[in-house]
Amino acid sequence: MGDKLIKRRRLTMSWNFEKEEQWLNDQSRQGLHFKKASMISSFFARDESVQYTYRLDYQTGQTIGNSKFQEYLDLYQDAGWEYVSSYGSTWHYFRKVWEPGEQPQLYTDRESLMMLYKRLQRVMGAMLFLNLFIMIINMVNLNTFFTERLWTIGIPMMTLYVGLFGVLGYGCWRMQKKVNELKLHG
Repeated sequence: MGDKLIKRRRLTMSWNFEKEEQWLNDQSRQGLHFKKASMISSFFARDESVQYTYRLDYQTGQTIGNSKFQEYLDLYQDAGWEYVSSYGSTWHYFRKVWEPGEQPQLYTDRESLMMLYKRLQRVMGAMLFLNLFIMIINMVNLNTFFTERLWTIGIPMMTLYVGLFGVLGYGCWRMQKKVNELKLHG
């Protein structure tokens, strides 16, 4: 019989992944150790005998069973990181046993960290433009087929799109801001 997992709900945006890492580290200090993630939930096992430092990495195309995925894991394992789990085959969770005074990072050089931020920015930008295209198609269809009820359907739909564009645009801006800070302060 396995350990019972403890569920914690939390919504984190991709541009705040460092806050997610900090939250996982805080949970570990309390004896809760990350096991897996879902859209708004994280699952933990209790063990107060150890504390971990958690880090997240965003890599597309890294799926379990893929030979490149094993190479990817080996790279981090050689650096002392333990693979914990993945979410959506893009966010990968790693941990190390916590050592006082240490702040281990997956990305130890500025260029690699900038590449991570740019990858996230590109994905958010692509999602923004894809949704803009879908919105235009939806609005043309609404205008063509639902002229009598255009405003009852169109206004709520536009409100959702404006919110979505705002979130994705903000995420792109945050990633660019992080890239600029790295370039400036290196």
